[in-house]
Amino acid sequence: MENINITKKDDNTIEVVKVMPVSFTFTPEYLKAQREAVLKQKAEQIAQRDAEIAEIDNYLAEMEKLGVTEKVKEEVNKEVVKEIINE
Repeated sequence: MENINITKKDDNTIEVVKVMPVSFTFTPEYLKAQREAVLKQKAEQIAQRDAEIAEIDNYLAEMEKLGVTEKVKEEVNKEVVKEIINE
């Protein structure tokens, strides 16, 4: 079968992948409008991320004011752990 790839997935399933020719037709007007729409979305997404970062920074500043700190991570000496396990 041309442009079709069939693969056995398991005892009860096959996967069929069809490769079909695809054609697109564009006008300059469409592409320019599409570009503007993408640029607008990009700006909106950047603004949203900037707002999220500002919110996180505000929470971190409040934590500092309140004296909230990170948990202390204890460094574990792997050699000592091996000695304890082997004893």
